[in-house]
Amino acid sequence: MCQTRSEQRKTCTIAVELNRYGAMTLRSDAGQNLQVVASKNPQITEQLSELSAGSRVSVRLAKTPGRGNAWCVTGIENKSDRMRARLDSGRHQPRVEK
Repeated sequence: MCQTRSEQRKTCTIAVELNRYGAMTLRSDAGQNLQVVASKNPQITEQLSELSAGSRVSVRLAKTPGRGNAWCVTGIENKSDRMRARLDSGRHQPRVEK
């Protein structure tokens, strides 16, 4: 159901929490409402289910085929992911207290 060829990264606020059907509504920083109707895998669904309305999240999204404003979450980025990426690239050096 998820097509990743036109994947987009957006930072959003949870407007409506994930329901039992795997759907939720996100509001992008640009004010766009995004109807999430699927996740790429069960791990992403589980992570989304832990988020409450008003939470902020950065996600990777792909349009679902044949539907209007329907999206599939293909990935979730959080602060620890960004910190890990900086550590791996050597751009961030942890401060050492003396």
